[in-house]
Amino acid sequence: MNKTLMIRATILVSLLGATVVLSPAYSRDYSPAYNAGLMASEAGDYDTAVSKWQPLADQGNAAAQFNLALMYHRGLGVAHDEARAVSWYQKSAANGYFRAQEFLAVAYREGWFGLPRDPAKADYWDQQLENSSF
Repeated sequence: MNKTLMIRATILVSLLGATVVLSPAYSRDYSPAYNAGLMASEAGDYDTAVSKWQPLADQGNAAAQFNLALMYHRGLGVAHDEARAVSWYQKSAANGYFRAQEFLAVAYREGWFGLPRDPAKADYWDQQLENSSF
């Protein structure tokens, strides 16, 4: 395993734990609903956070999609459901959200989140990440 992948995997594991507990993804979308979800999440009111982000995620907001993935991944405000978490990670990544792309690249490389190891998909998401302008 190369050094870069090891560093990225270590950072990813740290981010996954800290992101949900400490702070969901911030967005350039400063809509009242997004901000209400952000404030609710930071206060530990995950039910409200999910209710605010769900409509935005359904409309294609990549940061809200990523936040919902985190919620499903950890079972915060929703039942723990890795399949739904992966679905939201994939939607967010497809919408260009770099953190979701990074999560998927490592997940496919390592077989995390219930995904099979798939070097081709890992390479695809790495390439998308390299092409992102974040």
